Amino acid sequence: MSTRAMTMALALTVVLAGPVAAQPGGGTREVAVDTVVGVQDYFDDSGAWKTQLIIDPFGTVEVAPRLQVSVRPLVWRVMMGNWESYVAQASVRYQFEKRNQWRVEAGKFTSPIGLGMTENRANVNDSIIWWHRGYYSYLPPIGGGAAPHALISSIYPIGVQVATSAKHWDARAAFIDRAPADFFHVDNPPFRPNGVVGGGISPRQGMRIGVAAAWGRSGDTTVSDPYTLVNVEGEYAFGYTKISGEWTHDRFDTPTGDREARGATLQVKQTLTPRIYVHTRATAITSPVTIAATGEVPDRTSWYADTTGGYLVNADTTIRLAHAAIKRWNVASVDHQIGLSIVWAKRWW
Repeated sequence: MSTRAMTMALALTVVLAGPVAAQPGGGTREVAVDTVVGVQDYFDDSGAWKTQLIIDPFGTVEVAPRLQVSVRPLVWRVMMGNWESYVAQASVRYQFEKRNQWRVEAGKFTSPIGLGMTENRANVNDSIIWWHRGYYSYLPPIGGGAAPHALISSIYPIGVQVATSAKHWDARAAFIDRAPADFFHVDNPPFRPNGVVGGGISPRQGMRIGVAAAWGRSGDTTVSDPYTLVNVEGEYAFGYTKISGEWTHDRFDTPTGDREARGATLQVKQTLTPRIYVHTRATAITSPVTIAATGEVPDRTSWYADTTGGYLVNADTTIRLAHAAIKRWNVASVDHQIGLSIVWAKRWW
């Protein structure tokens, strides 16, 4: 965990730990606390069970009228490895109404671009995988001395964002310290200013179409490249069906020229009974790949397809069984996996 994130999390924890006392007028501060716990097993062609456990609490307290403080610390363990922790959110948010609804947030928060970031929690992601695979996958070496990149990543940056919305539209802008095209797994990433703007329209109930763009510099602790990222997303829910997807295009300015990567995700959820649903998600990413022997940089495609059946045991617990097919970069064969997960989510206050 970076020093910036740790300092911010400790400061906000002190605020959250303060007394939730009565306010003038006899009211009380609003408090919301929930916990999500997930256990996941995957059996792949290599014969290894990849057991994962994640504990994902989230807390928000209204410290003053319209002013909220939120903290989301994650704890997880893969197989029999070490316990790891990460503060995904530690932010202060102010909401008000002036013709439209407005929200200003500062601190550490969810990346403000990408459909996958709205589903990056086990209880709101209907697949057995608790995240969108493309957000946790790196692009292959694109050559030209470029840094490691992702098409779009599950980062939790530090920065400031402003969002506004009305009945049929929404818009947002953010200034953040990491690029949404950074490969997410970088310890103590350096500060690099990045901008994000986006907006969407909701022409009818259950439908939204959005577009967003990000720019700045993407890379690791030693190398960074100027980039632009464009993301288009949409969703439509009707009856017992929900369809959603996104398309992303990246352009990286490397020392030897521009490199472009692109990808798309489509997912469908069908509720069969009050307790049973099926969900499928397919992602394809195309990126240039450097061939060291010849120096050529042809395009290659990696794709993932997850099909999940879910059963709601009760209001708090869901069991999911799934099949995944994975085609990795420069690998001819398709990896087939079977997975099982249990997700428990509890709202305390």
